[in-house]
Amino acid sequence: MKQLERHLDSRQPCEAVTVVRELPFEEFIELLEFSHLRFDLPKRGSTAALVGSQEWNRKIQDDASKPGSVYVCTTLDALHHAVLPPEDAELKIDMPSKSRVRLRTLSRQRVRGASQPCVRVDLQGLIRRVLVPSSAPAHLFDLVRHVVMTRLWVEVARVSSTRV
Repeated sequence: MKQLERHLDSRQPCEAVTVVRELPFEEFIELLEFSHLRFDLPKRGSTAALVGSQEWNRKIQDDASKPGSVYVCTTLDALHHAVLPPEDAELKIDMPSKSRVRLRTLSRQRVRGASQPCVRVDLQGLIRRVLVPSSAPAHLFDLVRHVVMTRLWVEVARVSSTRV
């Protein structure tokens, strides 16, 4: 975590930095139901130890959201503690730029070709709030709010700007 502090020129402590991830509705429900996050498959030519990676952003852009998407908000500290890599893997968190945070799962053993790599998470520790784009229909917002409130009891709000 200390290496992340060098990349931030913010007044808040590194651990308190808010990050967001846009998830399609189906993937969001999968996260709530099974407590796991999908990782992107490694690109061709990447290291054999890389199982998967995932990008989180420091800001969101409502106009760039995909229909039916929601944003999961968390902090760097929560990512560090709530994402649980498999026993034979290690989780790395870095910031390739001031606006992005990257999670990577590196295998300590030979990687088997998983169709969709994922990691288990502690939902209560991970999710700080959920944002629904302002362009989403009211029924999607109501559904997301209902599902989140029955499982986590965290804030669900509409997002109408690039602020988190």
